[in-house]
Amino acid sequence: MDESMQQRNLPGGIDEIRINVGDMFELKFWAKKFGVTRSELKSVVKSVGDSPSAVHNQIETSKKNLSLQRVV
Repeated sequence: MDESMQQRNLPGGIDEIRINVGDMFELKFWAKKFGVTRSELKSVVKSVGDSPSAVHNQIETSKKNLSLQRVV
């Protein structure tokens, strides 16, 4: 199996390949890591999928857009 396709876990059993919003421990971990609420994280995962990189990119894009709106 290709190493990139292997399931890898972060400390505490957190999967670093996919975000499981149905697991309260993972939901809390990822929300804190990305600096968003659990509800915001669920919304982003629903929108872009459960890939941590896709979720991170969407959150960063949203934060940048909010910053730009405040400047205008």
